[in-house]
Amino acid sequence: MSITSSTFSHPSARRYSLAAEHFRVSAASSVSHTESRLQRPRQLFTRAHNVATSISPSGWVAAYSSHQIRLYNVKGANRSREVLIEASFNIPMLSKHEEIRGVALSNDLIAVITHTRLLVYDEYRGSGGQVREPLHEQRIDQDGSWTPRSLAISQVGAPGNETEARASIAVGGEGEGGVKIFRYRYTAGWNKQPNRLVLRCPRNNGAIKVVGFSPSRPDAMFGPMAYALITGNRLYCWAIGLNPRVGVSNRVDLSWQIDCNSSSNERAYRDEISTATFITSPTGRPYMLCTVDHKPGSYLYPTFIVPIDMLQEDAQSLRQLMKPIPESAIGQSVLAGVASYNGYFLVVVEKGMKNNMFKLLSLQGAAGGGLTCAAARMQTWDARLKASSTDSPGISISIEEQTAALELIAVDAHGRVVYSRISVPDMPETRSTHVTPRREPIAELPYNPKMRELSSDESSRHSTAASELADGVEIIPG
Repeated sequence: MSITSSTFSHPSARRYSLAAEHFRVSAASSVSHTESRLQRPRQLFTRAHNVATSISPSGWVAAYSSHQIRLYNVKGANRSREVLIEASFNIPMLSKHEEIRGVALSNDLIAVITHTRLLVYDEYRGSGGQVREPLHEQRIDQDGSWTPRSLAISQVGAPGNETEARASIAVGGEGEGGVKIFRYRYTAGWNKQPNRLVLRCPRNNGAIKVVGFSPSRPDAMFGPMAYALITGNRLYCWAIGLNPRVGVSNRVDLSWQIDCNSSSNERAYRDEISTATFITSPTGRPYMLCTVDHKPGSYLYPTFIVPIDMLQEDAQSLRQLMKPIPESAIGQSVLAGVASYNGYFLVVVEKGMKNNMFKLLSLQGAAGGGLTCAAARMQTWDARLKASSTDSPGISISIEEQTAALELIAVDAHGRVVYSRISVPDMPETRSTHVTPRREPIAELPYNPKMRELSSDESSRHSTAASELADGVEIIPG
């Protein structure tokens, strides 16, 4: 196991991740759920089988096959009937070998990756069944030497609101330049911003299996972050602004990494971590949830939570911070997981004997610091969802916080939909997701430990300042 965080190391500082998490633990009182299915096209000879699905924060779903994307308003649908197709369109391919590899939805944008290209579409919710030409299309395969493999999108703000609307799209590939970020801003329409970012992945010889962004929480300790899960069970994280200023370095150095296998001498069971999800705790501290589909003879921890500790370099100390969720609360084979925006809950899909099942887990402070879950506050219900036959579990989950409740929508690649409403009488009120920055965020946001003052009880006053720009600035036109 190894960690690299040289940018953030500060020997005299105590590690924040060992501080006890102090927040009121919330518990669900009841769960109700219904099931439905996505409508399939009825045209003869249509290749309609799904490869996977993607779900937006507003409850729209994209189901896609090798060449076609179908859009559904799942949240607004009649839940007692089949969910009707709102729009459907084909992606014209440049060659017979090109296919759709991933789709991601924000509230206003659709991002699509193929073997060679990134395509971005806007205003899909008001399309009236017709999706317009892409607002941005670009080859990103570097003349065949770099293959897009994973995709994520993050949007802050909304067109027409007082907040400025911005979006970032992360594309995961392979190698040391493994993640590329493309940025967009709404000014009388969505527009691509110049100069994409490249997130460095030192010594990476695998593929980026999962890529994602942290929740847009104003109290997040290190600000906006991006993360990636590599084949072979390695995690990378970067501290990064959603819309960096043009003119600063477009190459973002790695902030933190961890090899999640027990040690370098033990066999790494490839791709056992099924999903990786960012958690911002109620106190603003960053963690990663790794769901694990355990295989016989594996040395990998079961599903676990690990703090993103940018002040820690010792591998053994880091290993001690990886906290498996107790077996009383979770099983050995977990297919997918998601954290609530407020950081109080996890929802996972676990393999069962007959049917898979949902589990709602309440997060709480762990002994010795960090986060864990207890079986006492757990809620369990059936999830008639199936994993995909591909490397990805193929289960998409959206969790929305409402007054004293959580609204959950989950869909699998076979078109099965599960709606769940979870009553949480004592859940704190959700803080606003949208924050208007007073100035342009910084491309390389390195959190500077010298700017952070730690008291004896590990409370902190967090301030952010522009870090010194790296030498040898290189701009890649995007």
